[in-house]
Amino acid sequence: MSTESQVSTEQATDAATPDAATSDAATSDAAAPGAAASPEAPPEPSPGELAIEAALKAVGAIPATSDAATGDSEDSGSTDVAAPAAALEAPRRVRKPMIVTAVVVGLALVATPLVLSRLNDDPEASGAPTAAGYPQDPSAGAGSVPAPAGGPIDQPTPAAQSAGVAPVAGAVPGPGSQVNPAPVAPQAGRPAQSGAPAPVVPPVNPPATPRQAAGPTYEATAGPGCGGTTGYSSVGSFRSGKEGWVDHGGGCGAAYVSVPMSGWPDKDDDSAYGLWTFNTGPVTTGTCAVSVYVPAGDLVDVGGDPTSYRVHDRFDVGKGGEVGAFEVKQVARRGQWVEAGTFRIGGAKLAVKLLSRGKDWSDSGSKTYAHHAAAAVKVKCQA
Repeated sequence: MSTESQVSTEQATDAATPDAATSDAATSDAAAPGAAASPEAPPEPSPGELAIEAALKAVGAIPATSDAATGDSEDSGSTDVAAPAAALEAPRRVRKPMIVTAVVVGLALVATPLVLSRLNDDPEASGAPTAAGYPQDPSAGAGSVPAPAGGPIDQPTPAAQSAGVAPVAGAVPGPGSQVNPAPVAPQAGRPAQSGAPAPVVPPVNPPATPRQAAGPTYEATAGPGCGGTTGYSSVGSFRSGKEGWVDHGGGCGAAYVSVPMSGWPDKDDDSAYGLWTFNTGPVTTGTCAVSVYVPAGDLVDVGGDPTSYRVHDRFDVGKGGEVGAFEVKQVARRGQWVEAGTFRIGGAKLAVKLLSRGKDWSDSGSKTYAHHAAAAVKVKCQA
């Protein structure tokens, strides 16, 4: 190349360089005003975003902002104005994945103590008996949390149910929640109360003791005018007006005989007495209740005071077999049946003997002609 051409080229280069510098300066001057301008203020966060931001800071999902860092940025000059604005805007903008993460972490923190408490208190899971003060409701299904005796169990709200949050014992119910009383621990002798009334269990009756078959019985009335299996005899009787034996009335139960007295209150005329006999038939051995009837009459007809009787287990009373004795004050029991007592027999025979002992005279020594009355005698026997 010639020397003139080289000189021309260098001059052209020097001429272009000031323009480039001028262009760079212009570009720098144009950018400076834009950089110096104040950054656009970010939109105000909603209350929900503020609550989520606070929750994320509490669990450590995002770092807390530092006022010191912001102050340093403000003091650094106009060239760093855009950096604080971006730093302020970053925490305000919470992404949806971070919101989901915060919800999941919060639910895990709430549910973990309840799951551990359930594993410790469930008798079926741990094999241990139910702790005192925590009655187990048999109607509750698996997964229920027992409440302390007498304390309420809070029901979760619909939102909490959809999120799978278990009810917390002792928590204050929120709006729309329902509170059900906890089951009361059963008292001694009483069934545990649940949601439904306890079934009424009828008492178990002990087996009835089989009644023994009643043994044979016998019942009959003997006396003047009676018959059948009974008999009456006026032994040693004689008729001599009011001094002898006197017959009264007719028919079984209405007829009677006035028997003369011996004249001594403690001595009998062994040749004279009244005798009632009973063939007890099916009752060969047992007991017999004896009753005697005292008819109505005056002292001459019914004057025993008292009248003495003997009970024998045979008809031949002269050979012994006496099983009992009794007395009836006829003058005080006229017109009445008198229960004499119960006597044991054997050999299917019973005899009642009326003795003749008694006073038939007054204290002045005059004769009263008092008689004993021999009327009806009734027995009821049981083997």
